[in-house]
Amino acid sequence: MLRKPIAVVLFWMAAQFSFAQTFTIEGTTTDTTGAGLAAATAVLLEPSDSVMSSFAISDANGRFLLKRVAAGEYLLQITYLGHETHWRRLKVEGQTPKIVLGNVVLRPANMLLNGVSITAQSAPMTIRRDTVEYNAGAFRTQPGAVVEDLLKKLPGVEVQSDGSIRAHGERVQNVLVEGKEFFGQDPKIATKNLPADAVDKVQVYDKKSDRAEFTGIEDGRDEKTINLKLKEDKKQGYFGNAHAGAGTEGRYEGKFNVNRFGKGTQMSAIGLANNNNQPGFSFDDYLNFMGGISNFMGSGGGSGGRVRISLNPDEMGVPLGNSLNKGFTTVWGGGLNLNQEFSKHTQLSANYFYNRLQNDADRTVTRENLLGDDQSFDSRDVEERLSRNANHRLNLTLRHKIDSMQDIRVRGRFSLGQSLFDSDALSETFDREEIPQNRSQRDYRATGDNWGGTLDLLYRRRFKRKGRALVMDASYQKNDTDREGILAATNEYLVGANRVESLQQRQDYADGADNYGATVSFTEPIGRRQYLEWQIGHQQYLNETNKSFYDRLVGTPTPGEVFNPLLSNRFKRGYRYERGGMNYALNRRKANLTLGATLQQSVLDGQSLAPEGAPIGRTFTRVLPNAFFEYEIGSSHNVNFEYSTALQEPSLEQLLPAVDNSDPLNIYMGNPNLRPAYSHTLGANYMRFDQFTMTSFFANLNATYTSDQITNASSVDSLFRRLISPVNVESGLSLNAYLNFSRPIRPIKSNFTVSLNSTNERSILFVNAQQNNTDRWINILDLGLENRKKEKIDWSVSARFTSNSTRYSVSKALNQAFLNQRYRGEATFFPNKHWAIGTGLDYLVYSAETFGEAQAIPLWRAHLTRYVLKNRKGQIKLSAFDLLNKNVGISRSSRFNYLEEERTRNLARYFLLSFSYSLSGFGNSNGGVSIRMMGREE
Repeated sequence: MLRKPIAVVLFWMAAQFSFAQTFTIEGTTTDTTGAGLAAATAVLLEPSDSVMSSFAISDANGRFLLKRVAAGEYLLQITYLGHETHWRRLKVEGQTPKIVLGNVVLRPANMLLNGVSITAQSAPMTIRRDTVEYNAGAFRTQPGAVVEDLLKKLPGVEVQSDGSIRAHGERVQNVLVEGKEFFGQDPKIATKNLPADAVDKVQVYDKKSDRAEFTGIEDGRDEKTINLKLKEDKKQGYFGNAHAGAGTEGRYEGKFNVNRFGKGTQMSAIGLANNNNQPGFSFDDYLNFMGGISNFMGSGGGSGGRVRISLNPDEMGVPLGNSLNKGFTTVWGGGLNLNQEFSKHTQLSANYFYNRLQNDADRTVTRENLLGDDQSFDSRDVEERLSRNANHRLNLTLRHKIDSMQDIRVRGRFSLGQSLFDSDALSETFDREEIPQNRSQRDYRATGDNWGGTLDLLYRRRFKRKGRALVMDASYQKNDTDREGILAATNEYLVGANRVESLQQRQDYADGADNYGATVSFTEPIGRRQYLEWQIGHQQYLNETNKSFYDRLVGTPTPGEVFNPLLSNRFKRGYRYERGGMNYALNRRKANLTLGATLQQSVLDGQSLAPEGAPIGRTFTRVLPNAFFEYEIGSSHNVNFEYSTALQEPSLEQLLPAVDNSDPLNIYMGNPNLRPAYSHTLGANYMRFDQFTMTSFFANLNATYTSDQITNASSVDSLFRRLISPVNVESGLSLNAYLNFSRPIRPIKSNFTVSLNSTNERSILFVNAQQNNTDRWINILDLGLENRKKEKIDWSVSARFTSNSTRYSVSKALNQAFLNQRYRGEATFFPNKHWAIGTGLDYLVYSAETFGEAQAIPLWRAHLTRYVLKNRKGQIKLSAFDLLNKNVGISRSSRFNYLEEERTRNLARYFLLSFSYSLSGFGNSNGGVSIRMMGREE
């Protein structure tokens, strides 16, 4: 069950760097006159694949020293400008740790050395402070691949099944192209549409906030960012691709992207349409709508708790493909992107994107609900659901450099959406003896509209004194949502005297939000690379919600509607804060230090307007300290530490004092006495890449302690009706560790990767007023192996083990533990330059622990590809998906008070014939196969 995975894996990884016996090679290089050659380069290469093993630069006397050399056979290369390259074969062995080569004479470059042919390679990655740069040519992708396929091969970078990206343990917020936004801040649009063969370098770094970037003082608002640097030939002219396919079971797919890059101009157009569960863009707007629906409608008469809209089958780390791979998804989308430099002082970024997504799902959810005193009860929901969302997004950013001392940026973001949700569900509750306790049949349909916009203004100014700077920013955000839902539910109580209740309602919901704020900071140098920053800020959040419920009179002499004042409510909430603080910054060549603190006064207020209720008023004053330290230990080797604090205010729903009993079996009531949660977060990041052994190691450790943590307390009566209400608990603790280690295994010409993501959550749970201290562990171990020489075959194998354990201080009989596994294999064979044959298998294993039944699901796919046209610009592909017809969507999750298994009818076996065309070509200029591996083309 991965009881002590972190210590074991960390010790093994560190051993790879430290414990092997090494040698030192010493020598001197001179010219033909005997004079020492300063700054000559000495490199040790692996004779099998030219991988660099060690590297040194000679001193003023021509002396060089190659350190940490493992035993083995090598090629020694010594170079000096204007002189012949010296080659020598070396066998490093023996008991003496130092090998002395003596003097190496380099002749003037007027002779050719025969008999040795070496092809140089680029280092696959380099690290500079917090930036990791990957050489895309060192990680070969198959013809026609997109950037997402390239990212999957980079050490320390993970692409989740929903297309989201984690780099070095953190979620990637932005993907830039040549430092510029690509269709706004949606990372998936770039990764799922841009061709991989257009990328030269992939840079992963922590993007500083606009203020920190300008002043050099860390403010803790970093965002993990990927920047795609393009090949030189892609920066001028057109590139892109188009793809279309049709298959059995009525399946189809099509997409295109066309990019026109030139001096000062970047233009892109993309489009897609398919019905085989491939979004190709973000569906955050869809999720936001669905989350709003769940909050609005409660469970609509179900017995399994408030409606749980879960579109993520990887919740516990066992991917089943894309997150919308549950059910049947159809998407249409398209957009335009423009980055224009009008002059060296003025740049405009503009993009528009439209998407329409529809998901049909038939799902069955079984849940074991845990109560106090070692008791539990079961529930089952069977649902047919249709959801649809159409969304327009427009982003505009104007940057203008007023002069060498000041600049300004104006950014606007606007969106408009329409949504539909239709659900027909049956819910049942059982006691521990499987005797039915209640039953509910519900039919719910909702439509909604939402629109919003954000306007940001940023002004930055430097002064004559170096380090003195002024930064001012202001923002305004407006969001409006309107929804109408029709609910028809029949609730049957089976305990004691059988009782049936019918519910027919129209539910109107409107929410308006206005947020605005401003911040001013001033930086003053106080000494050698030392600075003080003063900062003041104000932020205001306003929400006004109107919830109107109408009971529909069905089957009465006078049909119509009656307003229900008990369920309806109009509520106004405000949250604002003023803050002022100071930071001290010390910048050195290899180290940066920032220490600071902010005094924040927060005011939380609200009032029920209909019916009129007592106002809510709370004032909180907190000191929010922060600290940041980074140190560059050596080349491609650094570490940083960060400490931050924050206040998190309660949400509108959590504060709303009204009772929502639209579902008589699951009543939710807000708590106007909630206090903001106060969190302390401590993080450490370590990165190392050894360019001689091609070994990389990333580690992230994070701990968050939260006082006044907000959690839900629930109580269940004898009829299994549940009352849920948010409460503050004394504290909560969350720990996370992420480790990633990658190293070549040269005897089998492969690369091995292991990563561990371990999370521990400790909190307090209240069920029926009984307090349980909970301790939850989730450990995800990934192992991967892939070949490095891919001219004829490209293969990879991987395994993922996910353990989940939850323990209770009082209800020990309810302790849970289970293990899920995923095994994956991929292989593509290239018999010649015209054909490719590939296959892949995902084997998913769900253990019998806790859930009582083991499940094994094999998902087998295959493809046959024919490359056509000049330079292999076209490819015809026959693909087969789920050949064994076993794609049953299973999602298992564990929370502090329940266990849940969801099964969804999924897209199963089908075949697809497609044609793709590349504007940039899939091959080299002479029509041969272009293989990119380790920076070379063969």
